[in-house]
Amino acid sequence: MSDVYITDEHTKIIPNIDYSATYGHQKHVPVNDFSLEDLPVCYQHAEMFDLIRSLADLTVKIEVKGVGKRRKQYWSAVQRTCVVKDLGKGEVMFGSGKVDDVFFRTEKDGQCPCDKCLICPKKEWGEIRILTSAQLLYDEEDAKHFSCTLFYDDDQQIDVRYIRGHRVVVRNVERDLLMFMCSTCDLDLIRKLEGMLDRFEACWENAFDRYVHTVQWDSERLVVIVSHPYGGKKHVSLGKKSYGFEVKPSKGINYDTPTYQGSAGTFVLIPDFDVKDDIVPKTC
Repeated sequence: MSDVYITDEHTKIIPNIDYSATYGHQKHVPVNDFSLEDLPVCYQHAEMFDLIRSLADLTVKIEVKGVGKRRKQYWSAVQRTCVVKDLGKGEVMFGSGKVDDVFFRTEKDGQCPCDKCLICPKKEWGEIRILTSAQLLYDEEDAKHFSCTLFYDDDQQIDVRYIRGHRVVVRNVERDLLMFMCSTCDLDLIRKLEGMLDRFEACWENAFDRYVHTVQWDSERLVVIVSHPYGGKKHVSLGKKSYGFEVKPSKGINYDTPTYQGSAGTFVLIPDFDVKDDIVPKTC
């Protein structure tokens, strides 16, 4: 079953799910309720907590409205079973993603494609690159129907910001990887996200230094995701590399970290600091 969530565009119903119904080591909690005590004992330090929170800061909700009749045929043609339903005019599809990079632009790079600049173009603007799942897109036109919600951490939504997609950078169906660009003339937002990206990198380095010689990942097998289940507020999910029957491939492993519809495209955090490996983007 796909972790994409499709619902009515006007009601956008979020099901009443008992997120506490997890097993043993599994956790699934709202991001603002996440604490050190939710982590395995060997990871109950500021370094791991800060790393997960810095990932949460960069996690976005992705919304795709009904965009044509070829989606079902496209996914059938590539023999994928993830998204085989056409989106009607009254339907919307939800997934999750991560801010991957930001870029400052000027009028020399062209006009800002954001809605505000259609009437009064700004001389300086920026682009935000989003990493997510190829499940959410089937052609270039789809990206123009993408809407991303940033900083949706609680029900009040006081700090949320909205950006729209405008072009695809990378699409790899076999790896289920999609990178697309959103545009904005809000340079303060670009600078804020740039700082958050720097913080995520610094937190990764701090966690690496803390755990590379003290925790064997093959023993703990921790796998973390931050997502927007059912298009709602952010949740943090903890699980482990799995040898059982639940198969969620990422980076060649299976894991039992709790996911729900709307989690498709979320970044999969695997703190395998002591394992020599190629670092590649990982999405759920």
